[in-house]
Amino acid sequence: MRNGLLLLFLIVASTGGAISIAEAGKVPQSVLDKAELATRAMGQQVLEGNFGVALDRMYPRWKKRAAKKLPGGEGELARRLAEIPKEMARQGISMLKYEVQKPTSAHEVVLLRGEDRQGKAVQMYLEWLVFVPTRAEYRIIDPETRLARRIETLGFQIALNKKGTPEWYFIDGRNCTIADLRSFFPGLPENQKLLGLPKVGGGEIGGAR
Repeated sequence: MRNGLLLLFLIVASTGGAISIAEAGKVPQSVLDKAELATRAMGQQVLEGNFGVALDRMYPRWKKRAAKKLPGGEGELARRLAEIPKEMARQGISMLKYEVQKPTSAHEVVLLRGEDRQGKAVQMYLEWLVFVPTRAEYRIIDPETRLARRIETLGFQIALNKKGTPEWYFIDGRNCTIADLRSFFPGLPENQKLLGLPKVGGGEIGGAR
């Protein structure tokens, strides 16, 4: 297994190490900026009715798990996403806004462990994980009164990037429990403040449009 470079006896585990944004220098600002921009780009596609981007940009391991839960696999997952605009129209729902805010926290995940040629322990994290808060606003036609109502939902995207690559992938935070997240990244901090999850919620807002 010698190649003249570092000899890594690779053990890849989906573990994570917490990095609070408050700790200066731990997370390059460029990583946070790129996560925010990538989330905004995906949100714009959704706002324009292209829900297929949710499948294209879905974190591969999360996509694989989601597809396994459906009889038709990834094909059925794609079909359901493609039906969302039609179903929204049928129910009198239209998306007005999709806003992306500053990341609340970031973590290094997917730990690579090994040894160099001298037997010295080597370890490095392979991916960035960034929690990016989002706000969506919808216009809904009340089926009883036929009056328009406005609803907002507060959620977040879990933006993931393999270090050294330009691509960002996502897990929708509203469809992912902490237990789900830890099943992929068990090293994420137990302390909720260190984890830094954005707020989730929503409700009706005043003034129909």
